[in-house]
Amino acid sequence: MYGIDINFLNDRVDRPSAAIVPLKKSRGSSGSKTPMLVGVGIAIAAFAGVGGSWFIFQNQQKGLISENAALDSQLSELQQKLDQVDIIVQQTQAVETEIQALASVFERIRPWSAIVRDLQSRTPNRTQISALTQTTPEEGPEATVTSVAGGLSIQGNACSFDDVNDFMLTLKNSPFLEGSTVEITTAALGGEVEGRCPGEVENGIPLALVNYTITGDIKSIPATALLDELNRQQESTGLAARIRALQATGAIE
Repeated sequence: MYGIDINFLNDRVDRPSAAIVPLKKSRGSSGSKTPMLVGVGIAIAAFAGVGGSWFIFQNQQKGLISENAALDSQLSELQQKLDQVDIIVQQTQAVETEIQALASVFERIRPWSAIVRDLQSRTPNRTQISALTQTTPEEGPEATVTSVAGGLSIQGNACSFDDVNDFMLTLKNSPFLEGSTVEITTAALGGEVEGRCPGEVENGIPLALVNYTITGDIKSIPATALLDELNRQQESTGLAARIRALQATGAIE
């Protein structure tokens, strides 16, 4: 058998060195790295923006919390002041109510000294008053005294029926009485007495006097409406002064 020796080295054809071109390592160009750098920059800027916004929001939140606390404190102070104002208003209303109640009671007080003096000035010379009483208002449809201030009953005697009638007519003009209610309820000739009537001569003959009763309602008007009459009477100047003092303070009109 034959062995085959093949020598590739001997059979290789020599190539010129010029034909051998060395291989160069490929390197990425700078242009290919630009998008990556831009992306990294954008990411860093985004993170920086988010972080800055977070800090800004945190500061704003702290400021809003502080402002909210300050507003709550001011609101609490204002509420306390409003409560104090409400208390003062309630106290003022209570005082005004008491003043009005006191003034109304004061107005309903009948100036009896003025009434008596007025009756005295209206009593004729031939008429005398023996009793003066106040009657209370009556309830019901048949009530004879309709005034809430009550009525007045005058008893006495006179020289004649004409004198009683004259007295009744003068009482109708009294500022303290309701003229339409003044009337003679009783008038009768009494027993004979010794004496004489004013304006008559003494003749020694016993005199028969007329016993009468005159009634009327007291006017249900405040004392302030009678200031002119009260000022005219010296004994009632104190009452008139008190009424004017209440008018000056605005308690009564």
